[in-house]
Amino acid sequence: MTISNGSNLSKQQLVDGVFTVLKEAYGQSPWSKNQIRADFEQDNTDYFFLSEDEQVLGFLSTQDLFGEMEVTNIAILPAYQGRGLSKQLLTNLNEMDGPIFLEVRESNRKAQGLYQRFGFAKVGCRKNYYHNPIEDAVLMKREAR
Repeated sequence: MTISNGSNLSKQQLVDGVFTVLKEAYGQSPWSKNQIRADFEQDNTDYFFLSEDEQVLGFLSTQDLFGEMEVTNIAILPAYQGRGLSKQLLTNLNEMDGPIFLEVRESNRKAQGLYQRFGFAKVGCRKNYYHNPIEDAVLMKREAR
């Protein structure tokens, strides 16, 4: 398995891979392929891909919002979950100096624990942030290093 910026795969493989990971991890993709493709083109977004044999197994996406980084998504194919792959992707955040924010479903205690091990702390709540099902988001922040 390789973690990269995606330079080892074609743009279409990356779009299709992210869409598949989202669809399988969440039951449906919150983004269309066109939205994913457009996100790749943004100057303020970065992606880290976990791949094997030209298949995207998972990814971490970030967005720079005026000097503050936000983790916009992290997802792993269900068949590969529970193997520490999210942890491997999150190590890429260790190279970032400024504050980093993320949102996580209130019911996803396992992910919250993982984020806490990477220095994130709960700082707020976004009511009814998620849909299908409707659920609050826990806002977490890692302070600047």
